[in-house]
Amino acid sequence: MKNVQVTLVGLLKKYAPGQSSLTMEAGQTVMEVIRELGLDPDLVAIVLVNGRQKFKSYRLRDGDRVKLVPMVGGG
Repeated sequence: MKNVQVTLVGLLKKYAPGQSSLTMEAGQTVMEVIRELGLDPDLVAIVLVNGRQKFKSYRLRDGDRVKLVPMVGGG
C-alpha cells in the first residue's frame, strides 16, 4: 500500500484526537481525504503538499506530505 502523511493544523486537530498526523492511502484526491476524515471542506483554507500550495482536487502520490490548514480569524 502506498501512503501519504496528513497533518492537521489548528482547529482541525479536533477531528483526529490524540494524533498530530495520520497516514492515508495514496491515489486519493485531497478532497477525498478531507471527506474521509469527516472534515467540512469549507474549514480547510490552505492545502500544502510537500510544502507547496495545491488545490483540493490534487491527486496524492506515494510519499506526499500533506498539511491541512484551517481558516484563521481574529481581530
